[in-house]
Amino acid sequence: MTDNTSNSSRPRVLSGMRPTGRLHLGNYMGALYNWVRLQHDYECYFFIADYHALTTDYADPSLLKQNIFEVALDFLSAGLDPEKCTIFVQSHVPQHAELHLLLSMITPVSWLERVPTYKDQQEQLREKDLATYGFLGYPLLQSADILAYQPDFVPVGQDQVSHVELTREVARRFNYFYSPKRVVSGEGSAVITEPDPDHLLLPEPQVLLTPSPKLPGTDGRKMSKSYGNSILLSATPTEVAYKMQSMTNGGQRPTADVPGDPDICPVGDMHRLFSSEQVLTQITTGCRTAAIRCDECKLLAANSINHHLAPIRERREELEDNPNKVWEVLYLGRIEAEKRAEQTMQAVRAVTGLSRDRSGVRLERAASSVQDAEDARNLSSFKHWWDSPAPLLSRNLRELWKRDLVPTGTPLKPDADGVWITQNNRRIFVATATQSNGNESWNFSVKPKSYEMLVLLCWGSDYRLRDFVVPQKLYLAQWVAAKKQAGKNNIEFSVKHEGGKYVLNLPGASGIDVTATEAGYQILGD
Repeated sequence: MTDNTSNSSRPRVLSGMRPTGRLHLGNYMGALYNWVRLQHDYECYFFIADYHALTTDYADPSLLKQNIFEVALDFLSAGLDPEKCTIFVQSHVPQHAELHLLLSMITPVSWLERVPTYKDQQEQLREKDLATYGFLGYPLLQSADILAYQPDFVPVGQDQVSHVELTREVARRFNYFYSPKRVVSGEGSAVITEPDPDHLLLPEPQVLLTPSPKLPGTDGRKMSKSYGNSILLSATPTEVAYKMQSMTNGGQRPTADVPGDPDICPVGDMHRLFSSEQVLTQITTGCRTAAIRCDECKLLAANSINHHLAPIRERREELEDNPNKVWEVLYLGRIEAEKRAEQTMQAVRAVTGLSRDRSGVRLERAASSVQDAEDARNLSSFKHWWDSPAPLLSRNLRELWKRDLVPTGTPLKPDADGVWITQNNRRIFVATATQSNGNESWNFSVKPKSYEMLVLLCWGSDYRLRDFVVPQKLYLAQWVAAKKQAGKNNIEFSVKHEGGKYVLNLPGASGIDVTATEAGYQILGD
């Protein structure tokens, strides 16, 4: 089972950003500014999504590594602290690609084709060939990025909520196939199983809505490097002033003596984000009374932006003088990220048959495989079963018994619930119980029918399974009497460990020593 704990008691958050070059103010206010605040209250993992950059820019990766470095510089200069959060490069943690591949085995293609951005980006980037598996699958890679760390929250703006929903759907489907189940009541008297919400292998992350203020580019559209309308986070004061002077005023104030409305002006948006209340009051009054010219308003906005960016520029210059520090942050971040992602992958590999140990592999029950059989009886890795509802516990123990303890090649055919038929048409009932509190005893409840053999699976508090294969000749007379006494009720009986022996106690009868029947599977073929 995946351990979703860490040394931090804080809720876990994960997010990433594509390395398409130096970050601009839109990237900063849309995500990075909030990340810096989140790191103080959450256990945060922030990554540079270089795989995602290749989904659209695979034809020319010549600038990819430089862009990774530039984004890392921007992360650190904006205030992400490697002492408070984990910063790493996506491709440096191989578990991202591994989980993406495994999730692709269960994810319907139609789920990916319906993602809104799939066709939108193909339309916007017509000059690129995006009819690739990588581009189709990038939302699933996003899901793998998230689920590998089992975060409690994914911070997004309102317009990105739908992106997280695919991740939740994929996690739900994975859990349906592979997570431990619990028994619940269905319609009428039906009993059904569903993933146990307390033991989900891939918990569904929640959305953490973060402020995403309106920040236009210099032409009034969304700020984007591809539009050529962005102001870089690393821009010099002169560059900021130049960019702001070129910013549209939304078509207002054709002459300086015509009043305007800063509430519908892109320059006004910049003031609302970066200017002090005093400056904001000054330009609001001045614009509406035509007491201030647009170029003066833009210069004040540039001054406010530069005041905000001054400490960021200073930290960036220090890091540029010491690039080894940046690479060290990414190296140490990779170690921490891989440690957390590997916890998830160990559980995922185990349930998908890809674990790297020998668990689940059976050999013929020859002398050389005695140790394998003994290892199969050690159920310490299944402790979470112990308090399961009785029907689910019985099902799990019986499946383990059939898979790992019954000798390979033994012909058994399932019949009714808990009943198997041998090749000689003998009925075997497999009964299960966990150890009673305070003593070494196991209590069973079995339908009053005739069985040619009982298999009693006794799970002890030491998490070792003891399996007794009891032939009918040992208990026939006592069983007939117990059936008569029980009537239409179940037969209640027990196995107790007393005096160094395991004793089967049926109602109204002397105890039957079944010690010698432990693991006595040779009689199944008789």
